[in-house]
Amino acid sequence: MREIRFKLNDDDYLEFLSISIDDQLSVEEKLKQIIQYHLIVNRNKKKLKNERLM
Repeated sequence: MREIRFKLNDDDYLEFLSISIDDQLSVEEKLKQIIQYHLIVNRNKKKLKNERLM
């Protein structure tokens, strides 16, 4: 497991917090959701590319 750290200014954090709250998630849960989404999209792009090659 990896630990990722980054800094946000206060305004960006508060805006992201409000997005997370709207989705009824914590900031950490929302970040995990975003990462999972991008992983799925990336994997699907690779699959599609490989299918076109065949």
